[in-house]
Amino acid sequence: MQFTRLRIIAAVLLLLFAGGGAFAYFKYKKISNYLIGQINGQTSKKFGRQVKFGSISFSPLKGIVIREACVSRRPDFSKGSFFCAAKTVIRPELTALLRNKIYFSKVAFEKPVLKVRERGGAWDFADLLALIPETDKGLYLTWNASELSMSGATLEADLETSGLSLALENADISLEHYSSFGGNYGLSAEGLVKTVLKGKLLSAEVRIKTDANFDYGGLSSTKGSLSAENLSYGAMTLESFKTDWTLFNLRKPLADKNYSIALNAEKLLIPGQETSIREGVSKGLALFSAAMGRPAPKIEDIEMSSLTAAFRLDNSALALKDLELRTNFMDLSAGLAIDGPAKTAEAGIDAAIGSNRIKLSASGPMASPRLLPALSATLAGKLKEALANAENGLLKFFPVTGE
Repeated sequence: MQFTRLRIIAAVLLLLFAGGGAFAYFKYKKISNYLIGQINGQTSKKFGRQVKFGSISFSPLKGIVIREACVSRRPDFSKGSFFCAAKTVIRPELTALLRNKIYFSKVAFEKPVLKVRERGGAWDFADLLALIPETDKGLYLTWNASELSMSGATLEADLETSGLSLALENADISLEHYSSFGGNYGLSAEGLVKTVLKGKLLSAEVRIKTDANFDYGGLSSTKGSLSAENLSYGAMTLESFKTDWTLFNLRKPLADKNYSIALNAEKLLIPGQETSIREGVSKGLALFSAAMGRPAPKIEDIEMSSLTAAFRLDNSALALKDLELRTNFMDLSAGLAIDGPAKTAEAGIDAAIGSNRIKLSASGPMASPRLLPALSATLAGKLKEALANAENGLLKFFPVTGE
């Protein structure tokens, strides 16, 4: 008797599981067929662009699989391709389908190529953005994909207004949406970045990893890191660069913002043929040498073994601290702090040029800082001018003094 009851219970559970599975499958199949039908029959008309693809199929495990998909520029392929991908996988979220909602657990592109253009301040994909349903919450809150990824991607952007062309090659990109009810995202990307500035090729292997939090008003906070390796610009080279940041209260008043940024760079080489940079460095070197009472050394190639620095903004107080510079002509340690409400500043410099060394400090009101040790009027005036330029550079972006 007991055995018979167990068999009946097992059979009922099996039927319920099979029925639920079948229901979920047909729901999944229904939305997949709908999307396939839209791609087959309506996309070109709706986009105002030609759309072509090699094949479209459905898999219960993978979702919708589209091979060799391409979208033209407006109005057709005679104007070139806007976006192509060797393979696209669109996987609807099963639990959302059961609630008659459309949400995607993953959208993945393999070997995509995206080419965008800007002319007169207008981008050539503005017509596609107009197809996004209007919402007062912002796309960052209504985004309906848990993960968007690109592997082996090529992204190109031509900006006619600025004359810049940018390219990201061999890129792997992943955008994760952590919450279907809020704007919490994680972005990771890496690839080879290329552009041309003033007739010189700039390239670097770049990696970025960041978390971003959005609310109804927009981006509220972000934390992450960016690194670049094997950076080259013309004849100049930099082996590595890295910066980490934590930015809170981005949209709040300046007094409530809380920013922390750190950077590190290693092995920079600037050949002597870069005369404008060499002249600028020589000018600053002459100022320090004058304070030491020594002639400035002549420099040709500029070699920097390392640079570290940290920046902080907290409660209307600015601080550029832990600045450590090591080069083939000078070692420098420096720091600068500005108290915005009090309009005071403190700065310190410890510089060594060869066997010569000098330590300088400045403190007090920003309009009339006190320098130590005492210097000649001419040299003190030049140092105060250099300090004022550094302070104004920071205040231009973060006007904590209220001016």
